[in-house]
Amino acid sequence: MIETIREMLAEILRREVPTLTPETPFETLPGWDSVVHLSILMEAERRFGLTFTAAQMIGMKTVGDLLVLLEAKP
Repeated sequence: MIETIREMLAEILRREVPTLTPETPFETLPGWDSVVHLSILMEAERRFGLTFTAAQMIGMKTVGDLLVLLEAKP
């Protein structure tokens, strides 16, 4: 799953994304800003058939935060 997230991030950022771990903060990714962060969340919703709450979006700081929500998907 983490490789799928890495590929998604590379597409959104339009550049190579280094190896990710669950502890990787989104803000450390090359080219990250708040607009990119929203793009990441919207693309994750689209790809994985989810709808994040506002609280989930605000609290999503790391790759691991996203992984937890994806793994909890019914």
